[in-house]
Amino acid sequence: MSNESQEELRAHWDERYRSGQTPWDTGITPPEVQAFWEEQPPPAAGAYALDIGCGTGLNTLFLARLGLCAIGFDLSGQALRLAQMRLKARGRQDRHRPGGKAVFVQADVSRLPVDGLGAAYALDIGCLHSLPDQLRPAYAEGVHRGLKSGGYFHLYVFDRNDSDGPGARGMYEGEAAALFEGKLEIVSEVAGVSSNSVSRPSRWILLRKNR
Repeated sequence: MSNESQEELRAHWDERYRSGQTPWDTGITPPEVQAFWEEQPPPAAGAYALDIGCGTGLNTLFLARLGLCAIGFDLSGQALRLAQMRLKARGRQDRHRPGGKAVFVQADVSRLPVDGLGAAYALDIGCLHSLPDQLRPAYAEGVHRGLKSGGYFHLYVFDRNDSDGPGARGMYEGEAAALFEGKLEIVSEVAGVSSNSVSRPSRWILLRKNR
């Protein structure tokens, strides 16, 4: 991504968060994420988790309470300021399992600074499907490099079809499998639950790094 286009994107998302035009910021960690962790053994204390496109940090803090060292990444400085405010407000109330910690990093998600981190889990709720098509392979490579063998990647995307036109958000059927081929394998793929009658069709995809 060029510096100019990155600055334009950063300004766009800063304004969305500044104006409160953030319908995705529901204040609730998705039931699908909660259910995943209810079915898993407790994570090793201090194991790394990535919250990619973390916004105001709600899910980063959820992961930290589980005992994970959760790193939230976002391009928007305004979003991360709100995340830090949430962290300070909630930090006095939240009880973390041993090793739990939340930190926030401003970064271009197509160039994640996580090489060799060995994260046990990565979460993306609507970030990848908003990236331009040409940046998605670099994003996928970054996730692959950041996860440990056996680590999980939990992805939420809008469905996309040919009528959407160039530049539309979302992912085509089979696009995730192709994008992560040779990197991660799909464990499960389920339709998202629409919050209202005008919600776009969506999917939750769980992938795992096998090597």
